[in-house]
Amino acid sequence: MNALPKFVAVLFLLISVAAFSKTPNTSTSFEYPTVLKQDSIKIVGLIYNNRNKLRKYTINIYIRNRLFKTVESSARYNFETNVPINSYCTIEINAKGYYTKRFIFDTSIPENYTKQIPEFSFDMDVFAEKELDGVNTSALDLPVGIVKYNNKKEEFEHNKSYTKKMKKVYKDLLIESQMQDRMQLTN
Repeated sequence: MNALPKFVAVLFLLISVAAFSKTPNTSTSFEYPTVLKQDSIKIVGLIYNNRNKLRKYTINIYIRNRLFKTVESSARYNFETNVPINSYCTIEINAKGYYTKRFIFDTSIPENYTKQIPEFSFDMDVFAEKELDGVNTSALDLPVGIVKYNNKKEEFEHNKSYTKKMKKVYKDLLIESQMQDRMQLTN
């Protein structure tokens, strides 16, 4: 009688050891599952500098501060990609000779959402490095916007008050740069 509980305990211990004895993955890379269209949000965008479309740029998408994917601009100068729903992404725009811009994208949608998942389209204006010569650009490290789902409108939209504050910061940087240029011309 007493041998059966011991046998079950030993068997449980052996199964547990076998299940958890896999060699741990020591790789520093992180792989996310492939994103399928029905469990993702389509992002479409264009990147500009002073109303001129940038031809070549890269979009890095991070989830939980880990690189999820990199997307290159297309022949039409735009980009298109999908990101998983219910994640918190940082979208980072990079182009040679331009300051990097970022925005936060909360892709969470209501649990009982049954409609087609809306896509998110945006245009982004980036500063050329020469436009801000001699200016403290540390504010450019902050995200320029925060995007999340609006339940009432049933679409993704940017946080207007945050974006307004960041636009003022960017405008102030441009003004400061222009003032410095004028001072150099008068000297």
